[in-house]
Amino acid sequence: MKTGLKFFNYLAPKTRLCQRVKAGSLGTGNVIHPTAIIDYDRVIIGDSCVIEKKVVVEKNTIIGNHVTIGEGAVIGSEGFELRRLAGEIIPVAHLGGVIIHDNVRIGPRACVDKSSFSEYTEIGDSSDIMTAVQVGHGIKIGRDVTVMDETMIGGYTKIGDRVKIGRRCSISDGISLSDGMVIPDYTIVTRELKGP
Repeated sequence: MKTGLKFFNYLAPKTRLCQRVKAGSLGTGNVIHPTAIIDYDRVIIGDSCVIEKKVVVEKNTIIGNHVTIGEGAVIGSEGFELRRLAGEIIPVAHLGGVIIHDNVRIGPRACVDKSSFSEYTEIGDSSDIMTAVQVGHGIKIGRDVTVMDETMIGGYTKIGDRVKIGRRCSISDGISLSDGMVIPDYTIVTRELKGP
């Protein structure tokens, strides 16, 4: 099994499995800082976006219209998933991508991981992801969501519409937050939360 995972990690990035976005495109009216690093062959960027200095946008990323990405943010980084096999800890290669919908703002030094396999990490319309937020692999964030500074959201979490998450929160892997939830600053969320 260990050999199989190592072979998968080696082979996967070299195959079409890893090509979610077949060809890149760039819309009109964008302001992209010359120090931004973008894989233009495998990234789609809409219209009227602002991409600030030292931003990294990896392949298999789709960015909508009127999106702002702050200085030093990384979009489409490798998801952090490890498997323990035969006493060895092995990282798992991620083959998915990221979709950022229209009117999203992503703050400086935020990190949005790509999903595994054929899925996308998604950030819904008109959401604000503030400074130094970690958005893990496979997360689905709804519309009009605010995530405040230095919050960490674990992989495969589902966040409904109009959710407000405070500063320096920690949201565990694979849970759901229903529409309209408000999570106070410094909260650690380890189970599903449903609104009234």
